[in-house]
Formats: sequence, C-alpha cells, structure tokens
Amino acid sequence: MSAATLSARRRDLALALVVTLGFGAAVSMARVLDVARPTLRAVIQDEAPYLAPETARRLALGFGGLAADWYWLNALQYVGRKIEEQARSTRLGFEQAVQLDRIKAVDPRVLVRLFDMIATLDPRFTGVYEFAAVVLPAVDVEAAIMLLEKGIRANPEEWYLHQQLAYIYWQRGDNLAAADAFRRGSRMTKARWMAYMAEKMEAKGDDPDVARAMYARMYEQAQDEQVRQWAQRRLMELRSLQERSAIRRALAAHVAARGQCPRAWTELAAALAAAGVPTIPQGPPLDPTGTPYLLVLTPLGCDVTLHPSSTVPRG
Repeated sequence: MSAATLSARRRDLALALVVTLGFGAAVSMARVLDVARPTLRAVIQDEAPYLAPETARRLALGFGGLAADWYWLNALQYVGRKIEEQARSTRLGFEQAVQLDRIKAVDPRVLVRLFDMIATLDPRFTGVYEFAAVVLPAVDVEAAIMLLEKGIRANPEEWYLHQQLAYIYWQRGDNLAAADAFRRGSRMTKARWMAYMAEKMEAKGDDPDVARAMYARMYEQAQDEQVRQWAQRRLMELRSLQERSAIRRALAAHVAARGQCPRAWTELAAALAAAGVPTIPQGPPLDPTGTPYLLVLTPLGCDVTLHPSSTVPRG
C-alpha cells in the first residue's frame, strides 16, 4: 500500500470519527434541550438577537439568505406568541386579537432587532418590510419608517415599498409625508393610482374613501399572505362601519316618523333595502361576514351593534 493511499485512508477515518462524535454530541444536546425546553423558552423567548446585524452578516459567510429565513421564522413565532398572550389577557377572542396593526404586547426592542437582522442578512427579502410596515408602527413608528427607508434603498426597483411607507405616515396622521411617499413611488411605475393616492392624501387624507383605497391597494399588492388577510379584514371593518351608519340613519328616521324605536328589523326592511344594506328577506341586516346585526333597544333609544359571534374587527 502506497504512502499516499495510507494517508488518504487515515484522513477519511479521522473525518468519519469527527462526524460520528459530532452527531453523538448533537443528539445528546438535543436531549438536554428537550428536557429543559420549558425553562429555556421562558428565559429566551423575549430576548433580542445577541449579535449585531452587521456582525451576523459577516459570520453568515455567504449564507445570509438562509440565516435570514431562520430569524424570519423566529420573528413570526414571537409575534404569534404575543397574539396568544394578548388574546388571553383581554376579553377579546382570538379572531379579534389577531389584528397585526394592533398588537401591543410585543417588546419593541425585540421586534425591531429581529426585523433589522433579517433586512441586513437578506436586504432583498421584501416580505419583512411589508410585514413590519403593518406590525411595527403600533409600538415604534420611527423604527418602522427607518426600516422601510432601508428597504427602499436596498430595493430601488420595488416601487410598492413606497406604498408601505405611505401607509405608516398615513397611520401616524402625517398626510403630507404619506403623499410624498406615494409620489416618490409613482415616478418608478406606470401604475397611475400611486399619483392619484398622492393627490388624495394631500387633499383629504382622513376621508373614508382614502382609507378604503389604501387597504384595497395593500390587499392587491401584498406579497405576504398574513398582510393580505389583514388588509381584507380592514376592508371588512370599513364596510361594516358604513353599513352601521346607514342603519343608524334608518333608525333615526323611524323614531322621528313614529315616535318610537322599531320592535323588530322587519319594520325597517324597506328603509334598509333603499340604503343598500344586505338583509335576510324580512329579517335582520347582515354584516360583511354574513352574520346578522343586533338591534339594541334600551330606555335611552335604539342602536345597532355587531353580533358577538361576528369576526368583523372591532376598532
């Protein structure tokens, strides 16, 4: 046997030994972690990443996308845990607690660091900017703006990120900044509605029609399914608010004409049909989920409210 062959076999045996020992150590560590999992989860679940984003990027050695995916899963799990906590700590059901733009239970420090880590490891992953534009403003609006600007610089061709930035400014009540974001994005696309939204923001940013247009466009452009579902629920909420306003006008007209509240929805059937409110024939009006609205009668008057089983978001 030649010296070269002997050397190769020794190298292969050494490599096999390292792999075997490493696998054994991994199995042993997994068992230890499984035993201590509840304690470890309690300790680390709310901790921000230890590494600075730029340090993590250098250590990723070209596998930034893979590392970003790992942190992305951690961010989603973190948000999911906080939604569950929020649902348990309030009287809201899970459906009502799952409002991405109204999660107050998250730690801003943790969420900002996770999102910044993902954006640094994989700047081209636009899903993180889209998701952060909805979730982050509730706890740190300035960090949300900085992250979106970072995403726009890293993805100059992704014009719809300007829409996400405009949404953040609009939610903050800064309609002029929102208009500017829309206008910046309109210069990068043939989608004329971007310029239209800029004009609407400058003229009347608090108009309900502007809100409907905002959520409709976010629904159409969403890359993330969770954001798409969130936008759909916001559109549902706006539609329900519009329907309840129409029903209250019908109630007020009935009281003015007859001097008393209606005893049942059937007394308002003609007025509701004229107002375009969906109803069960000779029955109650229906909210956007198909659930009947409730007629509330009190000594002080009459009103309409959502049924407890309705999944329409409650502001």
